[in-house]
Amino acid sequence: MDVPLVPIGNSRGIRLPKALIAQCGFGDMVSLTVTDAGILLSPAKNERSRWEDALLASPGQPVADAGAFQEFNQVESGFDTSEWTWPQKP
Repeated sequence: MDVPLVPIGNSRGIRLPKALIAQCGFGDMVSLTVTDAGILLSPAKNERSRWEDALLASPGQPVADAGAFQEFNQVESGFDTSEWTWPQKP
């Protein structure tokens, strides 16, 4: 598929058809990689999504439960409950 380069300020960009965006699984962000063959666009990944794999692959680092990262995200501290005031929505 050939698409035109369109002016965007001092840069140029391309417009991707909606159907192609959906087919590729793109969200609001994409990962852009320059290869010998050209430019590769792929769905952007959450940077933290690889942390668990990296920890499990680390030598000498025992991990009792691979789900520990999910539990970590659910931990509240005293600061969360007593010292922090969450803004109220109008």
